[in-house]
Amino acid sequence: MENGKYVEGSIWLYAPNKGAPVFFAVAFLATGAVHFWQAMHYKSWRLTGLYVFCALVFVAGFIARELGAFDYKDLVKYIVSICLCYAAPPLYELANYYVLGRILYFVPYYSPIHPGRVLTTFAAISMVIETLNGVGASYVSNQSLPTKTQQAGKTLLQAALVMQLVVVTLFITLAVTFQIRCRRNGINHVKVNQALLTLYVSSTIIMVRCIYRAVEFFDLSNANYSSPDFDPSTLSPIIRYEWFFYVFEATLMLCNSVLLNIRHPRRWLPKSTKVYLARDGITEIRGPGYQQERNFLVTLVDPFDVYGMIKGRDQTTRFWDTDPMDNLKTEANAELPVAARRVNETV
Repeated sequence: MENGKYVEGSIWLYAPNKGAPVFFAVAFLATGAVHFWQAMHYKSWRLTGLYVFCALVFVAGFIARELGAFDYKDLVKYIVSICLCYAAPPLYELANYYVLGRILYFVPYYSPIHPGRVLTTFAAISMVIETLNGVGASYVSNQSLPTKTQQAGKTLLQAALVMQLVVVTLFITLAVTFQIRCRRNGINHVKVNQALLTLYVSSTIIMVRCIYRAVEFFDLSNANYSSPDFDPSTLSPIIRYEWFFYVFEATLMLCNSVLLNIRHPRRWLPKSTKVYLARDGITEIRGPGYQQERNFLVTLVDPFDVYGMIKGRDQTTRFWDTDPMDNLKTEANAELPVAARRVNETV
């Protein structure tokens, strides 16, 4: 790790550090435990439960890496560690998609798209990225596979990393567009600003990590391990030195998890998606919420509901343009028995 020299027989190319995996496994376990308590405290399992799962994935990945440090010729431990450490960061970004959707529910009238479609659209893309990550990492890490298969794994990982960079960029663009709309129309609420700031920082951390991984694997793709003249010392330092992994993967992802502990989304976002900010930028109102009129597959194909905008269907869902008292009456009527509702309607 210190001198960047190849260690004979090591699948990792170097002798893995034995202390660092223990530290990061304990650290991710601690931040995961805090996320667990916060999910219980805020009753936000649906919103932030993924934070707990991500931390546990990293814990398992570093345990596998620690075991591999004592037996760096064991292929199974290497594969397990690599796959788990690659799987967790995209899940953090998936959690960010959900949080942005909740922010858009809070100020629905300036949302570029239906808030619920943020999750369905980006989650579908994330599923593709996760699949490419999993298959690619398993192919690349298994050096007993044919060269063509390993090369295919590198290509899959490169595609997944590039896709993740593109998706993160689009995600940030969507969030910035929303915030600009809010500012131009006089919405400068602390809850909106603070929640968005957390998303910006988290997404930036994840993007830096993606850039590191992309550089690493584009360098790996240029190496010919099967060649008899292959010299490990000619590999890029980003591959030969273990500290790159601990700085740009482990430390960054730990900082992201701790960030989400300190700036937990439920500190600013309401528990229910039906609670939204009135156009005065101050009053919070409990309305009827969005009514999903399209099935899941149609939503994936047309997340912006272009067809609905052409037909004018989006005008029927603008519950925020109605009198707040009408929303309260609607909710009150919904809680009454059917007979009582009929009486109210005839009066």
